[in-house]
Amino acid sequence: MKQKIIFLLFLSCSSLFSAVVQNSQTVYRIGTTVIIQDTVPGQEAIRVVEDFYRSYTVNHLYGTHQDAEVIMKKYLTKRLIEKIDRVGSMTGADPIIRAQDFNETAFETLNVKFMGNNWYMVNYKWNKNDEGSNTNIPLKITLVDGRYMIDYITPEWNGSLYGDTLLCADIPQQPIDNSSPESTLETFYATYTSLYYSMTEGLLARLEALRTAYLTPNALGQFEEAVNEYKLLDGLLNYDLLIDSFDFDCLWLPSMTYIPLNENTFQISYKQGKLVTAIVVTLIAHDGEYKIESIRTEK
Repeated sequence: MKQKIIFLLFLSCSSLFSAVVQNSQTVYRIGTTVIIQDTVPGQEAIRVVEDFYRSYTVNHLYGTHQDAEVIMKKYLTKRLIEKIDRVGSMTGADPIIRAQDFNETAFETLNVKFMGNNWYMVNYKWNKNDEGSNTNIPLKITLVDGRYMIDYITPEWNGSLYGDTLLCADIPQQPIDNSSPESTLETFYATYTSLYYSMTEGLLARLEALRTAYLTPNALGQFEEAVNEYKLLDGLLNYDLLIDSFDFDCLWLPSMTYIPLNENTFQISYKQGKLVTAIVVTLIAHDGEYKIESIRTEK
């Protein structure tokens, strides 16, 4: 989208931030700075992304957490909001801006580019004179009840990658095969991790139901103990002992291995980029089915 940004400094204004559309232009006001952005008719999706990022980032500069939640509910799908919480716990940064903070230069340089097939690239600079401060954030738009909503934001660990291959929607799902400890474990993990990367709405409840069905009371106790440890020590919610993380990306699936240590115990490992995660799981026969009896991580 062609756009022209003119900054007018020291203009008196009555509110800290506002966005008004007039004569095919969107006028943003932040403090004493006014940004007049030309818009091209028909580029509604781009305007939605721009409006979200303008509203969200000015709130980062001057607003409250409650304001941010209202803004997110207006522009993001529910399943993306849930994923943002998980990704933030993993990266220690805000996944929407890929940073812990924001400044006025970032706000002024922020722009959006259409990449094709409902994908867009958000870009901003932390320092106008430093190309190394350039940040690219790919995202996908979808229609919900006739309204454009942001449905996916590429996690920071995937850099500037974009495209539907990131969503892995074509991976076939299979029922859990309880015929042996190994088949139970592999098909359980295939189902369990798919709930993460398919961004199932109401994910936590779905994961809990699956754990209740396939973990013994002992394993469930170990799981809850690990959750509480992260909550108390680091203030992080929703840690998942079964993946030793807070989220799971389908691009990690090809690296996933199941190494038998004995008849009923297996080491599961996968790569998150250069980081190798390993979990040791033991299964037993319980109530006529194979279930996970113990879980421990290997550091």
